[in-house]
Amino acid sequence: MSVFIFLTELFANFIETYIGIKVAGILFEARRDKKKTEWMTVGISFVIAVLVYGCNLIEEFSYFIFFGGIVFIVISIWILYQCRFPYVCLITSFYFMCLGYLDFLSISLVGYLLKDSDYPEMILTTMGFQRIRQILISKLLLIAVYLLLKHFVKEKFQSNRMKHYVLLILAGMAGLIYLAENTRKTFHFSIVVDWITFGLIMALTVTVAVLFQKRKYEIDSLHFMEMRNKLLQENYQNLTQAYTANAKLYHDFNNHMNVLYQFLIRGDASMAMQYLDNISEPIRETMKKTWTGNDVVDVVINSKLSKMKKEKIEASVNVEFPGNTDILQNDVCTILSNLLDNAIEACEKNKDLSNKWIKITIRTINEMILFKIENGLEEKPRFQNMKLITTKVDKTFHGWGMKSVETAIKKYDGVIQYDVEENKFSVVVTLNFNLIA
Repeated sequence: MSVFIFLTELFANFIETYIGIKVAGILFEARRDKKKTEWMTVGISFVIAVLVYGCNLIEEFSYFIFFGGIVFIVISIWILYQCRFPYVCLITSFYFMCLGYLDFLSISLVGYLLKDSDYPEMILTTMGFQRIRQILISKLLLIAVYLLLKHFVKEKFQSNRMKHYVLLILAGMAGLIYLAENTRKTFHFSIVVDWITFGLIMALTVTVAVLFQKRKYEIDSLHFMEMRNKLLQENYQNLTQAYTANAKLYHDFNNHMNVLYQFLIRGDASMAMQYLDNISEPIRETMKKTWTGNDVVDVVINSKLSKMKKEKIEASVNVEFPGNTDILQNDVCTILSNLLDNAIEACEKNKDLSNKWIKITIRTINEMILFKIENGLEEKPRFQNMKLITTKVDKTFHGWGMKSVETAIKKYDGVIQYDVEENKFSVVVTLNFNLIA
């Protein structure tokens, strides 16, 4: 019998750990080979199961073991999937909250059906056939919930509203501990109702949070599409003007050749070079430079450079951008476009031509991307609560650019820093990223 109990306990611990890691696999992108990840998951689950069983020999149920399990699985998921550590903590804590809920809900239901007020305490503190039966019921329920989750959840986890989920989990954990203690001390029918009510409230709250996040993502995507269409429209207009100029150039080709021939006959090579440089300007306009190989970054930079040229703003570009990162294209567009728009707007206000300049720097440092935009400055910007605010009179429709930038930065645990010097303003944005295989 003792061997059977040992195997049942080990099986239960293994299933809990294995499903916890597999839930992370549903919500996060795999960083390793699928087969290798599966074998590592099985191995880690077995090791943690043995450790938890050893702790259970000291005390059958304790919150120390409960939260210790969270720590073990957090580290395991972080090693396996190499995703953002706060996200791992969030998902693992939520999983253990659901795990505790399913265990106590099933214990309460079985205790009520058996009309045994001592059933919860007996299951939690003593070995025996009834405990084995209860373990099997709880784990079968857990497997069923996991299969439903695997079938219906198709989107990967991504959030820029971490605090909402943290508050949800803290409230859920507090409710779970309160109901668990009541179940152990004074078990009666109303406890079953309380567990069911608690589950419905948590399910409704999670649904609202997910729908809110999805709605926010749709709004961000729409904003990105509008910004991209604006950039494409600007590029189209620039190209149209350049091709029109080229058409005129080709139409007057013979005349241009005759002028060049006359310069060269007279031995005036410098005038010939200057004339050739002037007539080839439209051709250079159509040859947009590839700065990084990232389409969004290149389109944004080329579009803004065209605008700078029209405003007679001197530009300096020194950029690199890593490929295959988990940073979304719309977030890159939002950050880079708004920062450059602000720099261009500041330069347009400058009266001294020596202050009409912008320097663009993008660098990769380990697993961080650094955006640094510097520009000439004559009118000092305004800050409120360490945040840049618009100086425009109509604030209803202005100032949202930097709010969008800050929202995008939060997704990647990034920071934004400002620096004001004599005739110089700079903004630095750093984002953390993971490489995608």
